[in-house]
Amino acid sequence: MANTTFSGPVISDNGFIGNITGAVAYTELTAASTLTAAQSGTTFFLNAATEFVTTLPAPVAGLTYTFIVKTAPSGASYTVVTASSANIIKGQAVNAAGVAGDTGTADDTISFVDGQAVAGDMVTVISDGTSWFAKGFCAVAAGITFTQAS
Repeated sequence: MANTTFSGPVISDNGFIGNITGAVAYTELTAASTLTAAQSGTTFFLNAATEFVTTLPAPVAGLTYTFIVKTAPSGASYTVVTASSANIIKGQAVNAAGVAGDTGTADDTISFVDGQAVAGDMVTVISDGTSWFAKGFCAVAAGITFTQAS
C-alpha cells in the first residue's frame, strides 16, 4: 500500500509555478489492513475482486477516512470494521435510486455489498473521539449496509 501526496512547487502545462493546496493523500487497498491515526485524511480506493476487511483504529477526535469502491466486489463484500468490534458506528447511506438506504446507530461493520456495490460507491467516517460517524453514497439501496456483527 503506497500513499501518494502532493507537496512542493508544481509546473503545469501552461507554465504556472506554485504549490498544490488541498491535495489529498490516497491509497489503493487490495488486501486486509489495519489503519493508523497517521493515515487520517487518506482516501482509500478498494481495488480487488474479492472481499477484504479494513479495520479502523480506536476513535480519536478528528480522525477521518474515505473509502471508495474502485473495483466492484465479486464473491464477497468489502468491509470496514471497528477496533475490538466496538458498536460505535453511526450514520447513513443514501443512494442514487432515491429509495430508503441503510442507517447505523450502534454498529461495528460497514459493508460494500457483494453483487450490489459498484465503482464509485463511497463512505467517509469521522470520529469525535468516542464514535465513528459515517456518511455514504451508493448507486443502489443495498450497496452499503451497516451491521452489528458482535
